Amino acid sequence: METYVKDVVNNLLKSDKRNAEITLKSKNDYKKNLFRILYNKLSLTLQQKIVPSHAKNALLRTTGMHVGKDACIPHDIYFDPYFPELISLKKGSLIGGGCTVITHKVAGNKLTLGRCVLEERTMTAGLCELNPGAVLSKHSMLNLYSALDTKTGDGELWSGKPAKLMKKLAAEEIEKFFKPSTKDKNYYKTFRKKLKEFIHDPKQNYFKIHYDGRRLNAGMDWWRARNILRIFYNGIIIELTRLLPHGWLKTILLKMTGVKIGKKVYIGKGVVFDHIYCDSITVEDNVRIDDYSYLDGHEYTITQTVFGKTRIKNGAHLKHHSFIRTGTTIGENSVIEPYSMAQREIPDNETWGGIPAVKK
Repeated sequence: METYVKDVVNNLLKSDKRNAEITLKSKNDYKKNLFRILYNKLSLTLQQKIVPSHAKNALLRTTGMHVGKDACIPHDIYFDPYFPELISLKKGSLIGGGCTVITHKVAGNKLTLGRCVLEERTMTAGLCELNPGAVLSKHSMLNLYSALDTKTGDGELWSGKPAKLMKKLAAEEIEKFFKPSTKDKNYYKTFRKKLKEFIHDPKQNYFKIHYDGRRLNAGMDWWRARNILRIFYNGIIIELTRLLPHGWLKTILLKMTGVKIGKKVYIGKGVVFDHIYCDSITVEDNVRIDDYSYLDGHEYTITQTVFGKTRIKNGAHLKHHSFIRTGTTIGENSVIEPYSMAQREIPDNETWGGIPAVKK
């Protein structure tokens, strides 16, 4: 990297500025030492399949990223390997799976650099984009499939592409989503008892508990949800099936994880079933699940742990990139439009779309 580019990066890190634009003298002036780039790319590729953990956070710090205590970083997140030092995930923050974090863009001889920051106790949903200059301020959230390139205010929910202010969070909502844990010594015993009751009660479709554990957010305690060997068993098979096209082998492998699959079910490439409680998902007969859809069985926020029993009823059609939240039931012959987030109860014979999905 040339000195004039390095100076701009250092100034960004030392100031309150979010963005900077440079006219490159040569097209490769922004590129670092080859070995550093290769190391960053290798590390940031490997971390995409490492579970949230202190070891993962330590690995990310070796690339120059600023990762605070108990920052929760799940699977399949793409981090910019060229300027990871401009990424800051502060303590207790939570970034959703499948997000993309970009700190530089090149157009012709123009290089745009920008910091990407999650302040303390902020969170994004999955499949979001953080572009140069994106800052999620204290007690704020970014919605599913959103793209942020600016700074939010404190205590706000942003959504859309590009993301815009959706609502200012009320005091009770901030309390609900961001209240710190009291580290109740009885929490884990209570959690295990209630979770066991939920799993074995066919009438109970949804389980939610306020997180009062030892970490700064619920996501870092994911491994307490069930036997960790079972979670890894599920995860390995689910990750394999994501690569496979529709076929009998894919169906058999998914059934091995406990997913309940009926007759004449189509499951496209890239479809993801929950890694922890995939056996809480039921797909009935003649269902079509198009490519890159996501069927969830759990959710973690900073202050909540949520599990649910997800059911896709006969003849339903989930179009590509649809997201089915945990505990959701999709009615018979209903359709979920692409890039939509379905939640709770979708009636029979209806078409829903949007984030969150509404009747069309």
